[in-house]
Amino acid sequence: MMRDDKMWRKKSYSRALVSALAIDGGLDDEAMELMDELLETWWEHLAKNKLRRRYYEGENMLKDLGISIPPALRSIETVVGWPKKAVSALSSRIRFDGFTAKDEEVSKELARVVKTSCLKRKHRQAVESELISGCDFVTLSRGRAGEPPVIITTHSAEDSAAVWDQRLGRIARGLVIMDYDETSGAPVELALYTATRTVHAYVDEEGAVGYESMPHKMGQPMMVALAYNPTEAEPLGQSRISKAVRSLTDSAVRESLRTEISAEFFTSPQKYLLGTDGDPFEQKTKWEAYIGNIFNIDMNDDGSVPQFGQLSQGSMQPHTDYMRALAMRFSGETNVPVSQLGVIHDNPSSAEAIYAANEPLIIEAQTLIDDNSDAMVLVAQMALATYRGVALSELTEEELDILPHFKSPAMPSVVSQADAMVKIAAVVPKFPGTSVFWEMLGFSEDMRNRTKSEMEAGDNREALIAIMGGGQAGADESPRG
Repeated sequence: MMRDDKMWRKKSYSRALVSALAIDGGLDDEAMELMDELLETWWEHLAKNKLRRRYYEGENMLKDLGISIPPALRSIETVVGWPKKAVSALSSRIRFDGFTAKDEEVSKELARVVKTSCLKRKHRQAVESELISGCDFVTLSRGRAGEPPVIITTHSAEDSAAVWDQRLGRIARGLVIMDYDETSGAPVELALYTATRTVHAYVDEEGAVGYESMPHKMGQPMMVALAYNPTEAEPLGQSRISKAVRSLTDSAVRESLRTEISAEFFTSPQKYLLGTDGDPFEQKTKWEAYIGNIFNIDMNDDGSVPQFGQLSQGSMQPHTDYMRALAMRFSGETNVPVSQLGVIHDNPSSAEAIYAANEPLIIEAQTLIDDNSDAMVLVAQMALATYRGVALSELTEEELDILPHFKSPAMPSVVSQADAMVKIAAVVPKFPGTSVFWEMLGFSEDMRNRTKSEMEAGDNREALIAIMGGGQAGADESPRG
C-alpha cells in the first residue's frame, strides 16, 4: 500500500512538537512519555477514522469490478448516503435533556452548567461522532476569568486518543489535539489528561513552544468516553459504519452507476436499418439521427426498399430489484427500516406496522442511552466538583446521586403519551404531582420549570384571594353599631 506523504509528514511534525516541548518547554519526562504514547495511538487509528468519515460524508471512491462499467464513465460521481442514514437514524433518537438530582441545590447548579456549556447541543454532536468512529470524548476544565465556571467540550476520535483502564472501567490517560497548523496540518496545540493534572502544550504564532500544567483533585482524568456498543475487546466502542456497511455501500454505489448508464441507453433505444448501400446518416450526427422525425431513404439500385426496425429496450427492473435487495441487507445490518433508505418496499403501513419496523432501532437507541448515561453521570459529578472547587471525593452521597434525563427514543406522539399518563394517574392519584409525570409527557426541562413555577404562583394567588375573601366575609358578618 502506498503511503500518504501528507499523513506521514503530519506524524513526523507531531513527534517534532513533543521533542520541542522537551527541549524548549521544559516539560517533565512523565508527561513527555504519555504524550508520545498517546500520539502514537492517535496515529494508529487515524486512517480508519478518516475512512469512516469519508463514507459518512459520501466521499468514498468507486470500487469498480472492471466488468460492466465503461472506462469513460467511471469518473461519473455517484453518491449513496446510506452510511450517514445509519448514523443519523440512531442519533436522532438520542435526546439528552439535562440532569436530575435529589438535592435541589445540586439540580440548580447542574442546570446552570448545562446551559452555560450548551451541553444539550454538544451531546447531540458527540453522539453523531460517537457512532461514526465508535467513541467520542468529553473533557472538563475550570473556566478562566470572564468564562463560565466550568467548561465542557466534546472531541471526535479523529482528534483524540485514550488508554482504557480495564480494572477501573474508565480512561487511564487521554490526549486531545486542540489545533492544527494551517499549512502542514500538524498538531500545534495539545491537551494531556491524567489522574492528577491536565497539561496544555502549544506552539504560539512566533513558533515558540510552551506549556501549562493544571493540577486537579478528581483522582481520575477529566476526560470521559462516550462509547457505542463497547465490548471487553473494544472498551472504547465500535463504529456503526462497520466493514459490512462499507461493503454494502460500495455495492450500492456500483449499482447506482450501472443504473445511471442503463437509463441513458433506456431513453435512446437501439435502431437498425437493413438493406442499404453505405451509411445513409453519414451527414448527420448521432444525436440528429436520434431526434429526427422524418427520414428520407432512397431505394437500392436493385429496387429493394431498406427495412427499418428497433431493438427492444433493456429493462430497468433488474437494477431496481438488486438495489432493493441491497437495501434489505443494509437494513438487516443497521436496523434502519428499508423505507428510510429511499427504496419503495411495500404499500403504506399502519401505525402498528411502522412501530414494529422501528422497534429494533428503538431497542438499540435505548441500549446506547443506557451506555451513555453512565458516562454522563461521571461528567455531571466532575462538573459539580469543578463548579464548587472541591475534590470529587469531598462530595456527599446525596450530592453524587445524579441521574441524566433522556427523552424517549420511541418518540411517541403527545396524544398517545398523554393517554398512557392519564391511565397511570387513574391508578396512582398522586402521580401527576411528580416531576416524572411531566418528564414522561415529553416536557423539556425549561417547560417543566415554567409549568411548576406558574402552578405554584397560581396556588399562592388562590390562597391569597381566599384569605382576603374570608376577611371581607368576616367584616360583613360583624354586627353594626
